[in-house]
Amino acid sequence: MSQFAQRIYRFLKYAHIALHSPNPYQRLRDLIISHTLFNLPISVRKQLFTGQNHFCPICETPLNRFLNLHRPYHRWCPICRSLQRHRLVYLFLKRYRVVKPHSRVLHFAPEPAIRQHFLQYLHLRYVTTDVDVAGLGIDVCADITKLPFSDHTFDLILCMHVLEHVADDRQAMRELHRVLHPAGLALIMVPITVTTTVEDPTITDPVLRERLFGQFDHVRRYGNDVVLRLAAAGFTVKPVRTDDIVSNQAEIDYMGLPVGETLFVCQSVA
Repeated sequence: MSQFAQRIYRFLKYAHIALHSPNPYQRLRDLIISHTLFNLPISVRKQLFTGQNHFCPICETPLNRFLNLHRPYHRWCPICRSLQRHRLVYLFLKRYRVVKPHSRVLHFAPEPAIRQHFLQYLHLRYVTTDVDVAGLGIDVCADITKLPFSDHTFDLILCMHVLEHVADDRQAMRELHRVLHPAGLALIMVPITVTTTVEDPTITDPVLRERLFGQFDHVRRYGNDVVLRLAAAGFTVKPVRTDDIVSNQAEIDYMGLPVGETLFVCQSVA
């Protein structure tokens, strides 16, 4: 299937889900807006959104506003397509100097803006992976529950908003622990939307998943007990929130950062 055919297929799939959502017309409108906008050249988008009210730290673009389309696209950068959580992770990497020379980095379902940032550093061994062989910019097509890498291969793992799509997330966490170097870091993020994790593997209908789990391809809603699952896989877990990285509300608003998102910084148990 050609890339053009893949885009059409994905658009029709998302449109079908949108039409069966609680607010179908808004979802469909925002889907059309996003597809139209990101088919425009970057130079045109910069002209449309140039300003001084906001700033995207990833693409370093001053903006008059971020896009506020239907969930999950709140404060979407119209230039590099980064979402709030992507900019938070980027700032964590930069401000804490996580990436060292010659680091070995494994990035799951790579966010385009963060991937582009890593590609600037030729000294890194940067590997992207996804279960979807059709994904653009993927080095290794692999199942996160059965990774084709040796033990302790990577110094840094990025796995943001992936595990809520994985049926056997506990096995996925064990695999992340296995391929992480003992001195390395795994940066893991999932949407926390309930107190205690809710899941039902018998639910496979995408429309029903959207209603129960928040998105058509999610298989659960996570609660804060995700920390216990990560610990059971062998990690020590440090929750990092926005105000641990950015000191004031003005900076949070300026860079379009999330308020309720948590980044789980995981290391192997000593």
